[in-house]
Amino acid sequence: MKDVRFILVLSTLVCNGEAFENLALNKAAWQKYPNVPQWGAYKAVDGLYTSLDLAGEQCTISGDGKSTAEWRVDLGGVFSIHHIFIQYRMDAFPFPWSRAINAYIGRFLGYSVYLSNTTNKEDGVLCFRDTSYTRATIPNPVNITCPYHGRYVIYYNNRTHPPYPEGYSEYAYNELCEVEALGCPTPGYYGESCSTPCPQNCQEGHCHITEGTCLGCLPGYNGPMCDKQCNDFKYGLGCNKTCGNCYQGEPCDHVTGVCLNGCDAGVYGDKCMIECQVGSYGSNCRENCSVNCGLPKTCNRETGRCTSGCQPGWDGITCKTKCNNYSYGPGCNQTCGQCLDDLPCHYVNGSCLGGCAPGFERKDCKTGCSNNTYGLHCTLTCGNCSNGQQCNHVTGICPQGCVQGYDGDTCDTRLKIMYVTANDQVGLACYGFLAPLIVSVLCNAWCLMRMLRKKRQHQMKETKADNTNSPHEPGPLYDDMEESPGYQELGEVSKPSTYDTLTQ
Repeated sequence: MKDVRFILVLSTLVCNGEAFENLALNKAAWQKYPNVPQWGAYKAVDGLYTSLDLAGEQCTISGDGKSTAEWRVDLGGVFSIHHIFIQYRMDAFPFPWSRAINAYIGRFLGYSVYLSNTTNKEDGVLCFRDTSYTRATIPNPVNITCPYHGRYVIYYNNRTHPPYPEGYSEYAYNELCEVEALGCPTPGYYGESCSTPCPQNCQEGHCHITEGTCLGCLPGYNGPMCDKQCNDFKYGLGCNKTCGNCYQGEPCDHVTGVCLNGCDAGVYGDKCMIECQVGSYGSNCRENCSVNCGLPKTCNRETGRCTSGCQPGWDGITCKTKCNNYSYGPGCNQTCGQCLDDLPCHYVNGSCLGGCAPGFERKDCKTGCSNNTYGLHCTLTCGNCSNGQQCNHVTGICPQGCVQGYDGDTCDTRLKIMYVTANDQVGLACYGFLAPLIVSVLCNAWCLMRMLRKKRQHQMKETKADNTNSPHEPGPLYDDMEESPGYQELGEVSKPSTYDTLTQ
C-alpha cells in the first residue's frame, strides 16, 4: 500500500515537471481537541504513513464527540506553496476495496484547507472546501492545488449545522495520517526546481510558484509582474490610494503618496490631504488670513478671500489692501468728500483730516453749505438772492441775481434809492428835451463870441498900424473881455439840472 501511494505522489510531481520540497515535514503541529499522546498532532507531519489504521500509530486522531475539528502546521516562515497532500485514516483493508466499508471516510467529508500567515484561518486563503463529495467519490489521498504563500496550513471540519448530507459522520474529527505542503524552500523563487527569481517588485518577493506572476505588488506598482508604476494619481499597495492635492495638480510619489513639490492651495502635510486650519490658507497653508477681514482671520482656505467681507478701510479679496484713490469704508466702496487742498480723507471713516474745502460742511465734506452760508467752513454769509435762492456754496454768487435794492456778486451791497412822483417825471421829461437845446445854444453863443473877439483884435491891429505915433489904450477893453469872457458868463447861466440832483 505504501508503494502505491509513493508512486501516486511521485507521478504528480513528475507530470508537473517540477520537484517541490515538503515544507511541513517535522514542523510544529497543533490540534484543537487532542486525544491520547500517541495520536498527537505531530503524527501528521512525521513523514510516516505506511500504516493507516489505529494500531499503526502513524495518524493524528482528535477527541471524540466534538462539533468542530481543527489542525494546523507551522511551516516556520512564509513560503510559496504549490500543492498540499493529505492522506486520511483508513481501515486495514487494501485500497480501493476498503472505500466501501471504511467508516472513516464519512469523517473526511465536508473538510476545508486554508493557507494563512497567522493562526487564524479567516486571515488566509481558502485552498479547498468539500461541498460535493460522497463516500464513493472522495479521493484519499488527495492533492489540493494551492499556489499561494503562507506560513500555516490549516485543516478544518465541522458538524455544527445539521442535518448533514448522507454519509457524513455525526461528529467532526481530525483523522490525518500525513499532511505535506509541497513548495519552494527558498522565498523569492519559482518554476522548475524553484530556481527562477520572482519579479523584482513582487510583494515580499512572492510570486506564483509555476507562472511567476506576483501574488501582490510592492507599494507603487501593479500588473501581473508588478512592472508598472501606479498612475492616474494613485499610489501605495495595490495602487488603491488616491494622491492628495499636490502643487499645481502634480501626481504624488507612486510609492509613498508624498507630494514632491509641496501642496496646492488649501491643504498641507506631506501627502497634502489635511485641510488648512482656521486662520490659514494657500499653498501648504503658509499664508495667514487677514486681521482686516470682517470676521478677523477667517477666510477661504484656498484663496484667502475674507468670507465676511472687509473691515472699514480695507479692500481686495484678502482685505490686505488699504483704501486709496480717495475712497474709504468697508471694501473701499465709499468716496471721500471735498477735503481741503484736494487731500485724501481717512481710509477708515472718511473724515477730512485738514477740514473741508471751501463750500462744504465739516461733518463729511460731502454736503454743500446751507442757510445762506458759503466759503471755508461755511462761515461766510450770503443772501439777498432773487427768488430766495441759496447762493453758490463755494463762491457765494447768486445764480439769478439779487433782489431789488442789492448789488454785487454776492448781493451784499445795498443801493440808495430816491423815489420820484408823477409830476417830477413830467418835469424830467421836459428837462430831457430842453437839455440838448440849451447845450446847442450855448455852443453857438460861444462860437459867436470867438468870432467877434478875433474880428476886434484884427481891427485893433489895423488901427495901430495907422497911428503908430499916437498912443492908444486898448487895454481896458481887452482886459474886460479876458476877465469876463462869454464862456464864463454862459457857464454861470448854466444851473444844475433836476437829473443831476436826482443822481447825487
